[in-house]
Amino acid sequence: MSIETSSTSDYIGNRNEEQNESSQNQQQQQQLVAAEFQVEVKDWWIEGGRLGIPKEYRHLFPKPGEPVVLIDYEGRIYRSKMHNLWQGVDIGRIDGIKPFYKNHPLITSGTKLKVKVTGKGTAVVLMAERPARQIAR
Repeated sequence: MSIETSSTSDYIGNRNEEQNESSQNQQQQQQLVAAEFQVEVKDWWIEGGRLGIPKEYRHLFPKPGEPVVLIDYEGRIYRSKMHNLWQGVDIGRIDGIKPFYKNHPLITSGTKLKVKVTGKGTAVVLMAERPARQIAR
């Protein structure tokens, strides 16, 4: 009766490859966590329940049609999808977040939002700065 054994070098080699892949994934996650940017809210975002993503940060988000999760500064979760066109114009955006704007009536046109990317399909949205209100006399 013969027993076949695999060499330990094969096992160690595979394990080293797995460790390398794991450390690369951790580095990518750390790079994503560090990504932050600000956007200024526009009227049509609020009306349509959208959030625009600047071109230089689109690579940090899922591709159009893929799911994305937003978490507001109060910890509420909003699930939506990525899109890339609006009236024929190439603009990365997250659609379907009317509940986000309904939950935050302080966010008006001109409000600056800080977006912290926490993963490929997740971002935390914080209010950075509200526009100064003009007093009507």
